[in-house]
Amino acid sequence: MGIFSKSVSSNGGGSGRACPDCGKVLWADSGELTGRYECHNDNCFGFRVYFDVDGMLLDPPTRAKNHGGGTCQWCQSSLSGGASYLPYEDGGNSHAYIVCPSCKQENIRDGFGADD
Repeated sequence: MGIFSKSVSSNGGGSGRACPDCGKVLWADSGELTGRYECHNDNCFGFRVYFDVDGMLLDPPTRAKNHGGGTCQWCQSSLSGGASYLPYEDGGNSHAYIVCPSCKQENIRDGFGADD
């Protein structure tokens, strides 16, 4: 294996997946989080960083809003796929929360889009 092969594998490489905003090939950084891709097109009009969530490429704000990690504190079901709300998004809530898709209870989340 040559020097070029080593640098490509350690620094990431073309993923074969297209950027959802500009269509250019995304790069997967092997040293970063699994499922994280970057667009190296200087003319890209999007966020240029995307995450694979269940096979879909999502930009950071969409991922934070739709990411429902963890389990419900009430029924212990997965919160994945539950509707999430940021502070004051639904009117009077002073905290972020995810509605459990199983029991419909609010699960409070600390921080802005935090996965805890």
